[in-house]
Amino acid sequence: MQLVPENVYHYLRKRQLIDEAAAVKGHFMIHPVATRNTILKVIVEPHNSLFVKQTGNDTVAKSLFLREVSAYQLFKNAKEFAPVAAIAAPLLDYDDENNIMVSELLYNARNLSEHYMLTQNFDVSLAQGQAIILADCHIMPNAGTDVSAFPKLLPWVLQLDRHNADAFFANSEASASVIQLIKDNTLLLNALKELASSWQCTHLIHGDIKWINFLAVEDENGLSQRLIDWELADIGDPMWDVAGLVQSYVTAWLLGFDNGNPHSTELPEYMKLYEIKNMQPSARAFIYQYLKSKGYPESEHAAFFTRLMQFTAARIIQTSVEGITFNSKVEANNMRCIQLAFNIMKDPLAALDELFNIKLYHYV
Repeated sequence: MQLVPENVYHYLRKRQLIDEAAAVKGHFMIHPVATRNTILKVIVEPHNSLFVKQTGNDTVAKSLFLREVSAYQLFKNAKEFAPVAAIAAPLLDYDDENNIMVSELLYNARNLSEHYMLTQNFDVSLAQGQAIILADCHIMPNAGTDVSAFPKLLPWVLQLDRHNADAFFANSEASASVIQLIKDNTLLLNALKELASSWQCTHLIHGDIKWINFLAVEDENGLSQRLIDWELADIGDPMWDVAGLVQSYVTAWLLGFDNGNPHSTELPEYMKLYEIKNMQPSARAFIYQYLKSKGYPESEHAAFFTRLMQFTAARIIQTSVEGITFNSKVEANNMRCIQLAFNIMKDPLAALDELFNIKLYHYV
């Protein structure tokens, strides 16, 4: 069945997920959310509401649904992963026949992109909280824990050398043209190949870390954060997640320029919040806190920073190319992203200094 606003109440009632008494009193609203999946926010009462997600029936969508369900089962059943359950939005039910998941809708929550835009403040404590969350998620499975549901896949951007440019995004000439441009750049392609060869399938990773997948939740105890959307969860390389958060700062800045003025070096007035200098303290706090939380010794900081920046460049490329797919054309800001990724790959530690004011000699 396909869920729509007209039938979701009956579906939830059948699954015994709805408070019928509250609904009868008129406390029942449905807010559809436009995404590639079917998303329905079901508002019953402030602390009794549901987030309903239904994926498609194709092979890829089904596999992503099963990976997300497997992640939640891991949190529930594997002792070493129990702490992650407190970080994710609580899963209430799943229906593998119809590819439907129902989780608790977190009241008074907004994703970090929304939060930063509304508050006009890159709160350092929030960034430190994100680092702690990732550090807590990046757990190595015990020898007896079944992780066979996770495919241990390389991100697609680390596989560019293995396929033709048009193999990644069907019917997108714009994406194919930019991918081919990257493939023709020897430095970029070799750097991506080296990252692929260094990839380590060792820890649980979220796989799609970015601001919109962190929720800032307000309650009587203040502000807390949750990590949502686990459909790309895998056993993989933790640096991919760390780089995902770092690239959120960079792409918020780069994608904010006026596409109609490709030579501009200034953000439009309404995007001034996202000047990279305004976000530096937050980004540094995130990076330093992750180093501290994972206990990296100073002797490993140089290698950590180098690899972090290289993976950040790869994540910037991925964000740019995926954006082209959604926009159906190559824009100036997409090319800004590719150019910066090239510059980072060419000299990762210089980019670390220029973007985040982190100087390696502080650590050697």
